[in-house]
Amino acid sequence: MGNRETRRAFLGRSAAAAGIAVAPVGTIAATTDQSNRLRIESEGGGVAAYEFTVSGSVRQEDGGDRATGGRAYGHVGPDRGVDAFAYSGEITGLSVAGPARVRRDGYRLRPATYPAPEGVAATRDFPAHAGTSRLEIESEGGGVAAYEIEAGRSVRQLDDGDRVAGDRAAGHVGPDRGADAFELAGGVTRFRLAGPASVRLDGEAVVAGGGAREVVRASPRSEITAAPGTTVVFQALARGFRGDRPIGAWYVDGRRRYGPDAFYTHLNTDGRHTFTRTFESTGTHRVRADLYDGDARPDDGDSPIGTARWTVEVSPDGNRAPTVERVRPATDAITTARDAVDPRTFAVRATDPNGVLDRVVWWISQGDSVAAVSPVDGPAARASAVHDPDPGLPFGARAIDEAGALSALAFWTVDRA
Repeated sequence: MGNRETRRAFLGRSAAAAGIAVAPVGTIAATTDQSNRLRIESEGGGVAAYEFTVSGSVRQEDGGDRATGGRAYGHVGPDRGVDAFAYSGEITGLSVAGPARVRRDGYRLRPATYPAPEGVAATRDFPAHAGTSRLEIESEGGGVAAYEIEAGRSVRQLDDGDRVAGDRAAGHVGPDRGADAFELAGGVTRFRLAGPASVRLDGEAVVAGGGAREVVRASPRSEITAAPGTTVVFQALARGFRGDRPIGAWYVDGRRRYGPDAFYTHLNTDGRHTFTRTFESTGTHRVRADLYDGDARPDDGDSPIGTARWTVEVSPDGNRAPTVERVRPATDAITTARDAVDPRTFAVRATDPNGVLDRVVWWISQGDSVAAVSPVDGPAARASAVHDPDPGLPFGARAIDEAGALSALAFWTVDRA
């Protein structure tokens, strides 16, 4: 591996810079106010790792993981479990990989809206790659590291023991040394890592913060066709952006277009920026996304990070949208008390006429919020989600296929009991 710096070395250097010895929890930096609380809760079903940084200092309120200065990392699961921290200042970086949720002062956070902590490899650090490549995640010892991978076309594990489905994979390495290897087709389109591990692509170290600044198509990943009246969801992916998230400017046939769209900005995660367009007229249409750093503004003459483009051929024999039908509950209306805690399991069946389902997005109408996203594939699939409904806020699901075509919303109305 040459002279590349390991994650463990980086963590140690970060602590040393703060004048703190690297040690298990119990080493606490001086602070005036550690009144903020952060909880990482296992959702069961696998190991989840986390890593976060704050502008102040952090200490663990239980035990078994590591907190030094303004940085902490550890893991929960595979059975349910919780790690809790107190910290001062603001969260400056957060990475979570695996089945876990994060709560700050009782409110659930979306880790994807935060940048990866300094020194942690993320999606933006991978070069664009249309062919086949080999990805390796190697433990550096001293703790558990977890990862989540998504490729442009497919993922194949070269060893065993982790979870692989279509174009996605997830797993963990450590706490003793160990490595996982995958063959990817279509390049890395999404990557999350937390914990002490290093990453190599085709034998070359993936350097955190050292990736190319570029914009690529995240979804759909190729040119597409669409039947008239089809709504298409586009996602452009920025790599190497600066700030919390990229800013997007979208154009259709050369004209600037604005939202709101089907999901507002709720699918803007991991450097992705989303735009939805319904194509009514036949012919050739061109869609363009210019993505900018978070502190830039398209209308001020700032230069974009890059541009993603799609050509859409709209014709009667073009790609048609999937459909979604309610499965559970079977009725189209449910009741619940306003102040009740009443989690329920909802299920739908998605069907795609072209056989290329991609995901189901669970949507809280009126509340304008994405509750969950369920990966699916093939011509038909069932998806489920656990949701605590509120009276007056309908809950439902829409399916998206690999060509970006969006189904109508299948939903349940929620009345007061």
